[in-house]
Amino acid sequence: MRLERLPGIHHDSACIVVSGTESTVIVDSGTSWYQTNLIERLAPHLEGRAPVEAILLTHRHFDTCAAAPHLGEHFDAKIKIHENAVAPLAGGDLFTTWASRYDSDMPHIDAEGFCEGEKVDLGDITLEILHTPGHTIDACCFHILGKGAIICGDLIPSAGHPSRADMPTGNIVEMKSSLERLLKLSPSLLVCGRGEAISGLDACRNVLKQHIESVELRIDREGKLPMGWPKPAETCHWLTPEPAWSFDQ
Repeated sequence: MRLERLPGIHHDSACIVVSGTESTVIVDSGTSWYQTNLIERLAPHLEGRAPVEAILLTHRHFDTCAAAPHLGEHFDAKIKIHENAVAPLAGGDLFTTWASRYDSDMPHIDAEGFCEGEKVDLGDITLEILHTPGHTIDACCFHILGKGAIICGDLIPSAGHPSRADMPTGNIVEMKSSLERLLKLSPSLLVCGRGEAISGLDACRNVLKQHIESVELRIDREGKLPMGWPKPAETCHWLTPEPAWSFDQ
């Protein structure tokens, strides 16, 4: 298995490349603003790998998936997302994809739907779809079976920045259940949607517990931010704790 994470530019989510002996998948694409640049950035990371078979999307947001049609055409690869997001992406939905908040058009994306428990075989490794709603109704993580690794999307934007659940189709109670589900899987690697990956059993456990506690606090406050936390910009998909979280990793 080979896994590499390319940090996003500006508003873009990270782009993750996962390769097995038979095929490669690209997870998330970022906005359409830097899609040509992204192809150039991906090129050296794909040398010597199995061919790209699919673009897998963690959720429907513009900053996560808008470049998927460009990648799909370039690599002649299928685009796949949770079945709940297929129709909104096909229709170029501006509202629930949050594209309107970026003053951008949402490209029409012809995607195939997957669902909870489906598996993606890459040869020597297999990815399992985990439906983990909360940030959006269609949000999913990808569990690399037998490797203790989970690609999280914006369920965990970064170790120190919890995810928002107050966007269209978001649900704070479902987010808590999704985070608890990851904790039960005891991962040793969490590949975040924004920040650096979290490595090690203890580090992953500590980060997940902290994120769960922050969700519980927001539930107790009926969705309101904890005292002192700044209100995020509309185009920001994560929250900034105050004071900043620190972890013994």
